Amino acid sequence: MTIYYNAAANAFYDSEINTIPKNSIKISRELHAKLLQQQTMGMEIKSDENGRPVAIEYVLTPNEIIEVNKSKKTVLINEANEKIEVLQDIIDLDMQESNEEELLKQWKKYRILLTRVDASDVNTKFPKKPKKTVDI
Repeated sequence: MTIYYNAAANAFYDSEINTIPKNSIKISRELHAKLLQQQTMGMEIKSDENGRPVAIEYVLTPNEIIEVNKSKKTVLINEANEKIEVLQDIIDLDMQESNEEELLKQWKKYRILLTRVDASDVNTKFPKKPKKTVDI
C-alpha cells in the first residue's frame, strides 16, 4: 500500500484502491497515520508552501464563532433559569438558609445581562456567573 497526498484536492489516496491524481506526492504510512491522529484531536490537514500535508490548529470562521456564541448564550440563560427557579422556590416556601435572597437577585441580574449579550458579535464578552451557587 502506498499513500499519496494531493494538495489541490487536500486529500489522501491509497494506490491499491484509488486512481492517483496528477501532482500527488507520495507520503509515508507513518506520516499519514500521524496526520489522521492529529485530525482526531481537532487539528485540520492542509498543505504547506511545498504542497506537503501538515496538521494545523483549526481556526473558527466568524460565522462559526457567532453560532458558538448563540449556543453558549442559550445554555447560560437556561442554567440561570434553573438556578432562579430553585432559589425562588426556596424563598417562596420560607426555606432559605443563608443569603439565598441575595443570591436570587444576583442570578436575576446575571440573566438580564445575558439577554443583553449580542451573540452576533464575534468579539462578544459574556458576563461572569454569580460566585456562590445553589445546587439543583
